[in-house]
Amino acid sequence: MYLCFVDESGTPPSRPNPNHPYFTLGAVIIEDNVWHDIADDVRGFCTRHRLRGELKWRYFSPHNRSPENPMAKKNAEERKALSLEFANIIAQAPLTIIACVTDIEVAFQYASVTNQRELYHFAYKPLSERFQYFLQDQKSLGIVIADHRGRDDDRLFRAHHDSLLGRSGKTVSAYGRFIEGLLLQDSCHSIGIQLADFVAGAIHRAYSTPDKDLAAIMKSRIRAKKDGTVLGHGVVHHPRDRFRLDLQRR
Repeated sequence: MYLCFVDESGTPPSRPNPNHPYFTLGAVIIEDNVWHDIADDVRGFCTRHRLRGELKWRYFSPHNRSPENPMAKKNAEERKALSLEFANIIAQAPLTIIACVTDIEVAFQYASVTNQRELYHFAYKPLSERFQYFLQDQKSLGIVIADHRGRDDDRLFRAHHDSLLGRSGKTVSAYGRFIEGLLLQDSCHSIGIQLADFVAGAIHRAYSTPDKDLAAIMKSRIRAKKDGTVLGHGVVHHPRDRFRLDLQRR
């Protein structure tokens, strides 16, 4: 069985903002029998560097001064080194990365997207489909574990997840490899979600800024075709036919 841990690149916006054109959902897929090994590698990273607390993507930023940040006493160079080491841990781990990068302005042109919650759901559908395709390739079953986001958000997210699994038709993906419903967990208690948060942040940064270093390190773990192509297979542009590249640098 495979566990798919999902997290987003920051809070989804309530309206389009030309300065922040993309919203990214990232996920790491881990087979159940190797989860403990990966968790031990992450714990070892924290022990080596005396990091006590949750690993969040934003904590690696040299400008983050949150009192909860376990890297609060690290300078910019040290945090950069830590982010590179953590990216290499992910790159060497037996896991698979999938992600959905959404063009926010285009998404809000759809009748189904009028607020930040619906934007999250909009991005989740193609991400969940890639997990289903992965499970079909592996001829295995799987379950999604996502970050707890608030009582109402969680309730409606579960309903959205259930509605996807219950759909049928030629143009709708079947989720025959999913088991149970959606599991939600506080990220501070989930190493898998912390990994997904880092992956989502790195991929989002690669699309939003010229800095692609961390995403490049982890590229080998992204779900890919036999020829190595990840676009459309492991990383989805959404909506595919109207997605605009390089908006941040125009």
